[in-house]
Amino acid sequence: MKRMVRNGLSKIKLAICKECVTGRGGFLMLGELWEHLGVSGLLDRHLPEPGSGRGFRPSEVVRSISNILFNGGEHLSDIRSLDSDLALRKFCGVKKFPAANTLTTWLNRCERWVESENRGGLQNVTLQGLERVNRELLGGLARAMKKTGLILDIDATVIKTAKRTAKIAYNGIRGYQPQLAFLPELRAFVVSDFRIGNEPCSKAVVSYLEHCKANMPDGTHIRMVRGDAAYYQRAVMNWCKDNGSEFLIRAGKNSNVMQAMSSISDDDWAPYVDKDGVEHSDTQVGGTWASMEDVGWFRLAVLRRRRDDPQLEIFDARYEYFPVATSLDLPATEAIEMYNARGRMEDGIGQLKQDFGLSAMPCADVKANAVWVAIGILTFSIFALFKVLALGGDWVVKKAKAVRFHVLNVPGKLVRHARTITLKLGCSAEFLQFLDDCRRRCRRLTSEFG
Repeated sequence: MKRMVRNGLSKIKLAICKECVTGRGGFLMLGELWEHLGVSGLLDRHLPEPGSGRGFRPSEVVRSISNILFNGGEHLSDIRSLDSDLALRKFCGVKKFPAANTLTTWLNRCERWVESENRGGLQNVTLQGLERVNRELLGGLARAMKKTGLILDIDATVIKTAKRTAKIAYNGIRGYQPQLAFLPELRAFVVSDFRIGNEPCSKAVVSYLEHCKANMPDGTHIRMVRGDAAYYQRAVMNWCKDNGSEFLIRAGKNSNVMQAMSSISDDDWAPYVDKDGVEHSDTQVGGTWASMEDVGWFRLAVLRRRRDDPQLEIFDARYEYFPVATSLDLPATEAIEMYNARGRMEDGIGQLKQDFGLSAMPCADVKANAVWVAIGILTFSIFALFKVLALGGDWVVKKAKAVRFHVLNVPGKLVRHARTITLKLGCSAEFLQFLDDCRRRCRRLTSEFG
């Protein structure tokens, strides 16, 4: 005979709550940071004004899209969920968020073009404005972190999509392939160069480097350029020399590089010991010199790893080689480790796509998607500012998922009493004190950014 198990949860009834409750209590701090940084003023100053007095200001549109990305959304339709959160609307100082079709229309209408300041030709006004805002905010972050000489990591990423304007990329995926520039010391991106999938990332690299240089945070300069084999070009190396920047670039295995690697004798290969002091028995490291026409001589740090297949010994292919070209006067092991540190950019791209909605494109129009990516980069920069200037401590290296879980998605209730609005949070007294300290740090930013 079966016993009936009574489930207590079945007794719970559902009803609509008309009180001002939210599951995003921590977004109050993010909203205050936005205000004290003066982001809305920067956006309204640098972006085109609406075509009529009834239109949303550019700061209202960009802030709405940023809120979607801050919350981990990927689609413009996610604004409906945010609009139903009365407390979040109060944190953002708006009565109502723009509708999803309004946001789509705004992206598709970013049509004004002007002469580019540093690349030649024409550039979209909205993209140029977003880049200027990002530059000013990153300038404040660099000053706060006391950084001047910065490493510039450049790479491309494929964004998979079935939009009609997407093309097949090198890896067989249909999508877009934007170029991205990352500053690992600031943990933020500088600018992007939005491209369709079949445009090679080796195209117009020097023009993109000039664009990055023009949009570097105020008071900073590019002290080193790192990139993969797509950027192993004489034009890139000469640009670095002309601009006083070092370079660390994965070398292509052409005849000159192969000949240089073959000149390393067996006695010159040393066991590879990584930065944690672990020796890899199947990996060795060596160094030599290589040359390129119109560039001259440069150092070549080479990592070789033994292949598992013994039959490859017949063809003298026992090792797989990973050469890195550099202008730095460093031992080969240190040069390899410094190049491998560009993995932080790979992690940044992963966060940009997984945590800030750039794994999906909202429109079929290439220009509109370029603006979407630029807003994503700006949102990523503001989040970096939030972690460094407001949260501090170990939160600086935390990913967005951890910050949302522990700080932003705190249940709360807005209560109005005696002409005072209070946000009551469901958290411990220690965590409440931590949030109060964060708010005080945000208020101090007005003199720096406001």
